[in-house]
Amino acid sequence: MFSNELAKRLLGLPKNIEGGAATINLQEEKSRFILTNPDEPEFEFLFEITSNKKIAFKISLHHQENNLREGLMRVDYRGGHKNPETITELVPELIKPFVGYFFVSEPHIHVYVEGFKDLAWAIPLTAYHFPVLEINDGANFAAAIHAFSQEINIITPISIQNSLLL
Repeated sequence: MFSNELAKRLLGLPKNIEGGAATINLQEEKSRFILTNPDEPEFEFLFEITSNKKIAFKISLHHQENNLREGLMRVDYRGGHKNPETITELVPELIKPFVGYFFVSEPHIHVYVEGFKDLAWAIPLTAYHFPVLEINDGANFAAAIHAFSQEINIITPISIQNSLLL
């Protein structure tokens, strides 16, 4: 576990996809990429795109360290989640209105909060001002991946092929 400040720094750190430019095939159930920064070799990240019948679509970033993963951010479309019932002084102001909030198929973004279990807190995509609020066609999937890539500062080019049919 690390501080909220370190999590923010890690999210902002420019990240390269190991192996160079990547193509994401939306027909695959899961795509995984290792992300690194040559100026910060001690940090390694896992960028993952998942689609299945339960969640429909999620995009996540985890900090990798000694085979352990610590979630930094995840966007879920049509997944369920319940936020913690209590807050501490470490919970960011943006998240506090959503204490105990229960997401039922509402698109939301999970964020790292120091002192809580892995990605325990989420807020609606509308409150976070995430640009892609729903997924209903291949263009939305591509736009969501690109928006998330920008949010976590991936600088390696990503191309997306094939539409995913729901």
